[in-house]
Amino acid sequence: MLCAVVATAFGIVWTVRTGEPHWLFLSLPFTLMLFVLARLAPVAYRLAGDGVHVERKFGDRVIPYRDIVAVDREPRRVRGLSMFASDGLFGRFGTFWNPRLGFYQLFLTNTDTVVWLGTRRGLIGLSPDRPEEFLDRLRARLGVVR
Repeated sequence: MLCAVVATAFGIVWTVRTGEPHWLFLSLPFTLMLFVLARLAPVAYRLAGDGVHVERKFGDRVIPYRDIVAVDREPRRVRGLSMFASDGLFGRFGTFWNPRLGFYQLFLTNTDTVVWLGTRRGLIGLSPDRPEEFLDRLRARLGVVR
């Protein structure tokens, strides 16, 4: 965000100073990146018939119930190296790595209410508003599916 603001301000100042309007486009890559990140950020979580839906503006990410092998609220370190991820601006989401967890995915709007899904492809962290209720409902769904 700071890069986009600074680049926009710099582009405006430099355009006024030099009279060349192409400096106004200096912030375009940063602005496009912000737009894409805002669209990929998690907005809500929903238990649907086919799986857990992570709702995003670009489209839901579905985690099928058949892929979920465990669920818990054990505290785990969510900090790690960002592989293909956003680490804070619109939440913490994408693929991360750290020595204890290996590769894992996060779709977090906050780090206080993390529910962990153990899947066939690795850990996935979600942050529903009411984690205990979400966990109970998810366990009930998983019991019905199995």
